[in-house]
Amino acid sequence: MKSSSPQKPKRRHLTPKQRKLLRRRIAITIVVVVLLLPVIVAAVLWWRGLLPTREELPRYKERILIMLQGWKHTRLPHGDVIGIDISHYQGNIDYEELCFHIDNTRRLYSSEKKDTQRRPVDFVIAKATQGNRMQDAYYNRNKQGCREHSILFGAYHFYSLLSSATSQADNFIHFAQLQKGDIVPVLDIEPVDERLPEQDSVLKWLQIVGKYYGVKPMVYTNEKTYKQYFLKTNLFKQYPFWIARYGGREPSKHHVMWQCAESGRVGGITGPVDLDVFRGTMADLKHLYVIK
Repeated sequence: MKSSSPQKPKRRHLTPKQRKLLRRRIAITIVVVVLLLPVIVAAVLWWRGLLPTREELPRYKERILIMLQGWKHTRLPHGDVIGIDISHYQGNIDYEELCFHIDNTRRLYSSEKKDTQRRPVDFVIAKATQGNRMQDAYYNRNKQGCREHSILFGAYHFYSLLSSATSQADNFIHFAQLQKGDIVPVLDIEPVDERLPEQDSVLKWLQIVGKYYGVKPMVYTNEKTYKQYFLKTNLFKQYPFWIARYGGREPSKHHVMWQCAESGRVGGITGPVDLDVFRGTMADLKHLYVIK
């Protein structure tokens, strides 16, 4: 007796009209995906805090320009205590490899070369917060990396024109979670569309955060802003300043920290990094500008 073999399903043939409709649907789907993909990516980056805000755009554009032009071999400045400041723009940092690679002319390289030597990074100051809500997505990872590798650590807050000093101070205090032995908190003051915050609000942030940690916070700004905004009043005389000035020349003697370059190369980090020099020894830094 012969077994009956299962019948193969009949192949459905599309009519020309159906084929045309199918092609149209496929084309529409592809267009929708192409249009929505950048929106989805941007939304994810925004949600993780990786897109620059309007207030960050000037420095963001500078970093992009440096990377597109191919940043030069910056030389490591002379100084006993040299560190870096970072944010989410540096991405994942390999703290096992974090160090300066320098040749005999003090040129910096991002990895070990034939004639380079390793020099440790003395301190790291990481962005913690901005405004009254934004919290840096890589901050806790950076803090943990420094703790695990015994690197002196600090945190800064990027001041916003869009919210009150009190709400911004609360954001920093609750998220930064600094501890004894860390560098004192830093307040980053930069002009946005040539506008600066009211001096009373800046002072209030410094007072709130300073009272919480029992220290005088440090103020970061560029030399022009320091001279035109801070130096013309006595409100900030008691606070230490970290001043940005590039081109090899130190700013005035009023600073305790000097951001000397924004195009440094550092082992363990992809892309340009800000370089900073402390005016003094490591003993001075730990005695005068850390949380007790």
